[in-house]
Amino acid sequence: MTGPDDGDRGVDPPAPDLLVGTPERESAQEALEAHLMEKRLDPGDYEQRVEAAKLARTRSQLLRLFADLPVPHPELPTAAGPVTHQDDETPPPIFLAGCLMLALGLPVAVVLGFAYGIWWVLAVPVVATVAMAYIEHLRTAGRKPVSGDSPECA
Repeated sequence: MTGPDDGDRGVDPPAPDLLVGTPERESAQEALEAHLMEKRLDPGDYEQRVEAAKLARTRSQLLRLFADLPVPHPELPTAAGPVTHQDDETPPPIFLAGCLMLALGLPVAVVLGFAYGIWWVLAVPVVATVAMAYIEHLRTAGRKPVSGDSPECA
């Protein structure tokens, strides 16, 4: 038995229908012409589909023209995922952890230095912060820049 929330289990919502432009319409017309040459379409059906391709605004409208035809189909771009941009105003978590370590660790180290004479503990928060920053640098060095964030200009 199916219920109204059966579709919510692990099924992604359908992607929005993408708009097409002149290159996609021309690709559809070229594919229709190939089908005309292969005698899969008669001239009347070909003209009707070419007109529909010229008026098509979305991918699904173009793809419907090829639902009953084998390859070739028009070359249509795939749906791209959402572009993510790193918020430049939000500091990375490693920065916050380093600041917290220095803000809390240095006063504790000073107290330990005065109380017990172990001044070397002053180096612990500094060294730990530098180590965390270096590890974060190594971790993110292999990442490619997010689209739109590249410093190179076209």
